[in-house]
Formats: sequence, C-alpha cells, structure tokens
Amino acid sequence: MEGPRVAVIGAGIMGLPTAVLLTGLPCKPKVTLIADKFSPYVTSNKPAAIVWPADYCNIGSADARRMEWTRLTFQYLYDLFASPLAGELDISLLTTYEVYDGDREDPWWKDYVLGFRNVGEEEMKTLRYPSDRKCWAYTTLMMPCRHFLSWQLEKLKASGGVVIQKKLESLREIDGDYDIIVNCAGLGSRQLVNDPQIDSIRGQIITVKAPWVMHAFIYQKEGDPIIYVLPRAEDVMLGGSTHIGDWDEQVDPVVSKGIMERCCKYLPGLSTAPVLTEEVGFRPGRRTVRLEVDDTLTKYSTVIHNYGHGGQGVTFFRGCTLEVVKLAEDCLMRKGFISIRSSL
Repeated sequence: MEGPRVAVIGAGIMGLPTAVLLTGLPCKPKVTLIADKFSPYVTSNKPAAIVWPADYCNIGSADARRMEWTRLTFQYLYDLFASPLAGELDISLLTTYEVYDGDREDPWWKDYVLGFRNVGEEEMKTLRYPSDRKCWAYTTLMMPCRHFLSWQLEKLKASGGVVIQKKLESLREIDGDYDIIVNCAGLGSRQLVNDPQIDSIRGQIITVKAPWVMHAFIYQKEGDPIIYVLPRAEDVMLGGSTHIGDWDEQVDPVVSKGIMERCCKYLPGLSTAPVLTEEVGFRPGRRTVRLEVDDTLTKYSTVIHNYGHGGQGVTFFRGCTLEVVKLAEDCLMRKGFISIRSSL
C-alpha cells in the first residue's frame, strides 16, 4: 500500500514545521508544501519573534491548550538554543522588563519563562521606571524566523518533501489529490476557506542601531498602543501598533512618530539612534485559534485547519504543529493507513 498523500498550505511558522514533522511519520507520507510566498516574504519574517504568551493581538483566556502550546514551544526552542544550532538559527535568551499599570495577579505563563519575578520599588527607581507602575522581569527566548524557516525548508526537501509555489484560490482546486490537506494559510484563510472571522491586525515597527540596548522593555496600558523595545543581533526593534481590519501596506509617518516618542520616553537614548528601517506587517487575527478537523469544505480530502494565531505564532507553533500531527494520525487511522499513533 502506498503511503498517504498530505498537502500543507502555507510556508510560515506554522506551515513549514508542520510539513517537516509529517515527513517523519512511520507511514512515510508523501508531503507536499504549497505556498505563494516563502521566506523572507512571509508574515512570520516580520515580528521580533519572542516567546511571549500575553493576551496581545489574539483574544482568548489561559485555557489548557494555549498553556500546553506555550510550554512545548519554549522547551523546543530552548533545546535548540542549548544545541550547536543556536548560532545558525539566531536563537537567544532575552532578559525582559514588562511594565504595567495597577494591580495584577502573576500571569498564567510565569512558569513557562525563566526566572519570573516581580520587580521591587528600589529596582524600579534604579531603572527609572515610573514609581506608580508595577513591573515583571523574566527571561524568554527570541528567534527571528528568517534562518529557522530556511533551515526547515532544507529539512523538508532533504526528507523527500515536494515544494510547489502556487496561490490557491480554493481548497477545491486540490480536493482528491491528497488524503489530508493541512491549512496553515494564516490571513489567506479569509479567502481560501471563506472565514470572515479572520482579519488583518496591522502592525508597524521601526528598527534602529542601538547596540547599548541589551534588555527588552514592554509596556501595556489598556486603551493605549503597546510599547516595546526588543534588541536583536543586528538591530533593535521598536513598536508597536495594532490596527484591526487595516490592510494598508504603506508606512504611516504619524504612527512611526508615535512609536519613537513612546519608546524614547522610557529609553531616552533611543532618540539619537540611527533609524535603519520602518516596516509594516499583518498579523492573522481571529477571536480564537482555529485548530481542528473540517469535513465540510471538501468531498474527498480531509482538511485540518491551523491558523488565526494573532501575534503569537512563534509562541505557539511547536505545540500547534504537534497537535496537527496527532489529528493527522487520527485521520490516517480512519483511512486505514496506520493502526497506531507514532511517538511524536
């Protein structure tokens, strides 16, 4: 019996790792990756890409699935950080100060980062953060996706995966060509599967040359734009902005001016930092992540959706891709390709 045929749509932080994992199944599926864009032209290349599971750009509570997705992703990335691949993939630990207003309970994700603590008053004074604010400190992981996605693409090809550059307008175009279709199309799912719940969350960032900035700073205040300063290997990313339903690809100078002013309020040295780039990106916003089997869109192929992660694709991707593999194995069992699940 020939192995199953599986298509994965989308070459971002959800699609590529899913395709790679599927090639490792004992039933030896023939995996085809279909995407209209590849790194560096995918949404996953835009963000700073830190593991940060806060409720930002993705509405939802701390349910068990999100917690498990975060735990599995942090562990996976930390294993890569602790391996010889860390330099090649540009994975690093990032000390972070997150300032907030009012009183809050410790976040649900405190056990999924390293060294979480509440910052005391004296340290706040030393940092020159406002005395009427509170602050968390912790260490998380940063992984700009460019190198990781290139690595995953090479792994896919080395494992026998087929790569097709093509824009699909509907899943019906490939219905019956594959036993399973995994939809990781992100924002493209709005048209591909006619999902009105997914919409653009437009973000704008500035990158500057500021090698003296060695820790991340995040400030969230309800009703105001988020502020973040995120040092990377070659630059420092300043943000941010959140405009739901905005598809404008042009940099808005008013937004850039606001980002710079807000960031300089807390780190004044940034006012003299040379600006390197100003960029716009679009997060795949949805009320909840859609990760489920869907038998309503196609006649012959089984569809598994995995999209709508908002600004938390890097935070969730490993957990989500592992869940997709389990759903795929369940489908393959029903179709008679396998009798038991693998150990993935």
